[in-house]
Amino acid sequence: VAAYMPAIEIVDDRYADWRTTDTPTLIADDFFAAGCVLGDPVRAVGAPGETVGVTTINGAEAGRGLGSDVMGDPLNALAWLANSLAARGQGLRKGEIVLTGSLVETKWLDRGDRVTVSISGLGTVELSVT
Repeated sequence: VAAYMPAIEIVDDRYADWRTTDTPTLIADDFFAAGCVLGDPVRAVGAPGETVGVTTINGAEAGRGLGSDVMGDPLNALAWLANSLAARGQGLRKGEIVLTGSLVETKWLDRGDRVTVSISGLGTVELSVT
């Protein structure tokens, strides 16, 4: 891992009813992923599983979570991905960015909303919906 970054995943619900869509389709489509906003890179984080993430929308706290909520530690998610790729003769490449999982549940935004994600030890990233 060269660096860590706070991130906001931009989601898009492309399904009539995602709850009735089969799991392989959701995985193949990368579920709701439509893009991301990345904060400044940080070289070291201490223990990623001990980080605390807070999401605010329009200045009000909308969610809070721990790094340990992501498979016990976000690095476990990264290791799972690397091992899954290696089992198929593939691998992660230098410079690739991996979003390891969200510390809070998905929040749907509206035009005019401003969201901030702050993660202890990593910093803050912001997004305005226009």
